[in-house]
Amino acid sequence: MPWFPVAKLAEVRAGDVIAATAGETEVALGRDGERLFAVQRACPHQKGDLTNGIVARGHLVCPHHGWRFSTTTGCLDTASNVCLVRYPVRVTGDQIEIEVGT
Repeated sequence: MPWFPVAKLAEVRAGDVIAATAGETEVALGRDGERLFAVQRACPHQKGDLTNGIVARGHLVCPHHGWRFSTTTGCLDTASNVCLVRYPVRVTGDQIEIEVGT
């Protein structure tokens, strides 16, 4: 699967969530401490934009109804069968790249 450059490392500070496009896939790219993560941009509940959410204590919190998704697993705290689509992230030099299917 292809890797797509989406942002410079300095553009995503700890606690940030930004919109990114990897190929034709819209993602929410975030930073939890030093760890980067990338997930689907729309919350599965009511399609709220997760780039407007916050990163807090290992979770990405949806801005609409407070659903808390683990930044590690992508799964909802209260229902482990409700998970965000996660995408692999890597850093090459100062460039953040995300892998998505073709």
